Amino acid sequence: MSRVTMTHPEVDQQIEVEEVSVPHYQASGWQVTSRQDKTTTAAAKGRRRKGSEG
Repeated sequence: MSRVTMTHPEVDQQIEVEEVSVPHYQASGWQVTSRQDKTTTAAAKGRRRKGSEG
């Protein structure tokens, strides 16, 4: 499941939520700033490289 970073014009803090929750937050004025698939983190990339060295 992908994580999404969101901001709100009246809140100084960003939040990170599951992508499935985006419509709920957008209805309250939150805006998507970035999407991150959890398999694209640096740690996951490192695991993929080690696995392919065989």
